[in-house]
Amino acid sequence: MWNAARTQISNFETALEQYRLRNRQYPTTGQGLQALISPHQFLGSTTVPKDPWGNEYVYRQPGPNGLAYEIISYGADGQPGGTGLDADVSSAGPH
Repeated sequence: MWNAARTQISNFETALEQYRLRNRQYPTTGQGLQALISPHQFLGSTTVPKDPWGNEYVYRQPGPNGLAYEIISYGADGQPGGTGLDADVSSAGPH
């Protein structure tokens, strides 16, 4: 499941780069990943996929440590932190 979350985060990162090229900026935290589906369909779907555990991904812009953004899955428990299946998966690396 962790690998599926990493793959989906990678897909979001590709879509975010396409969004940035078109709009000259990343979506704001308020716009969220929802900005990737309307109006230009950067994700190729009409809904933002949920993580492998059925939870919403968290999107923050800007991200930590000077990163442009961060995308997080909080794992099976849907809560920050945790180990094993409950561990967070983030575009910014381990938490």
